[in-house]
Amino acid sequence: MATITDFEAWLEQADPEGHEEVYALYQAVYGAEDYGFYECKVSADGTKWFIKSGHVEDTLMLASEKARSAFLSLIENKYTDGDMDIESWYGYRRAMAKDD
Repeated sequence: MATITDFEAWLEQADPEGHEEVYALYQAVYGAEDYGFYECKVSADGTKWFIKSGHVEDTLMLASEKARSAFLSLIENKYTDGDMDIESWYGYRRAMAKDD
């Protein structure tokens, strides 16, 4: 297991599928907490974020607040097609998946 900083390489390994996994990843990083399959820990000095998942070999390190913001933007743009913010996209997908 290595610690990497390449967002795309890590996302390729993580390969979040469906709206629940994408949203869980976003929320884990946004809130610096464990959420779904994802775990996000902040360094003691509060300047780095480490994202892990049980199904991903490497740990992603976000080395600054700028990197964290860029990663969150990448998730939104890559998985929501850039049409909606993550909350709107998740709400829409969740509503569409309901079996009413």
